[in-house]
Amino acid sequence: MERLTADDLGRWTGDIVKQVSGFAPWLRARGFRVGIPETQAALNALVELDLERMEDVCAAFRSIYARTPAEWGLFPSLFEQYFLGRKAGLEEKRPLPSESSTDGPGGGERAERPPLEVEHGFLAGYHPDDGERYALRADEAALKEVVQLTRLAVRKMAAPRGRKWRSHGKEKIDLRQTLRHALRRAGEPFVLKRLKRRRDKPRIVLLIDISGSMKPYAPFITALAWSFTRVRARTQIFLFSTRLLRVTSLIARKAMTGILYADLPGLRGGTRIGRSLQQLLERYPSLLNRHARVIIVSDGFDAGHPQVLHSAMRDLDARVGRIVWINPLLGEPGYEPTAKGMSMALSYIDAFIDVHDVPTWKKAVMSGALQ
Repeated sequence: MERLTADDLGRWTGDIVKQVSGFAPWLRARGFRVGIPETQAALNALVELDLERMEDVCAAFRSIYARTPAEWGLFPSLFEQYFLGRKAGLEEKRPLPSESSTDGPGGGERAERPPLEVEHGFLAGYHPDDGERYALRADEAALKEVVQLTRLAVRKMAAPRGRKWRSHGKEKIDLRQTLRHALRRAGEPFVLKRLKRRRDKPRIVLLIDISGSMKPYAPFITALAWSFTRVRARTQIFLFSTRLLRVTSLIARKAMTGILYADLPGLRGGTRIGRSLQQLLERYPSLLNRHARVIIVSDGFDAGHPQVLHSAMRDLDARVGRIVWINPLLGEPGYEPTAKGMSMALSYIDAFIDVHDVPTWKKAVMSGALQ
């Protein structure tokens, strides 16, 4: 493609160039990763396009700006919102009409919009305020109560005082702190400092299934994951479907505003629980010890071989102190964990509980299931 020359630019009005130049920043605000190279390519493409055929302009811009399947599906509606008119000139951006109004030469037909679901079983939703797609977004209405309950759960998880810390009526002297205090007072140890025990932070590994069957519970589970990043605990958070993805910092930073589909690379449709647990054992062995609690959030529908899940659960049970499995389907009337993968994992689970909203989370915390 040839570079755009000054003569080419002279054939258009400044409004056209200004609108195309502003398209990339507008798309960036909606999750697209585009910039100056895409703007230059779009301007170059307009040299060869017939501006009377806006369908051709949209198709050309789509191939330039859209990089992922989600962006590809969403682009036509965003193109309509930004340029709107279907005639040459791309002249002025006019207010977007309501859904009940007619639009363009279609005589009352509404502009086609991409399907709201991201294919391949992703947990995805449509945010009508700005057209972005989110894979995970916390339920803000439940956050305050969830954080309070999680803080209580972590306090209950804190390790009890060990035998060597039992004073039996006598407190041990902290010699180091006594000497440091004395040196500030000419070396006279008038005050004896006593040893104080600091409770260890609980070690928590949280694994969240984000397959399509878990979508109805995604907002609350995301809020629950975010709450663990706001309490006094050593928490590592992972998402899994066909593979394992570590997202601790991502959940801490973006769970409130929404985690984009593009921020979760490599996660595909279907669920491989056993394979994901194997990846945890192989890649993050330092997180797994007898002091760690592993919390798995999944409905137990595993598309992998049951023996893989069985061996992974067996190895995990041998490494960690406690395994808690949260299955939101336990609250459904008539549900039984009869899936082969789930039934094989049950023998290695210390607590099998239903958590899908604030009341069920409170019940789990108060019952001591996480301890």
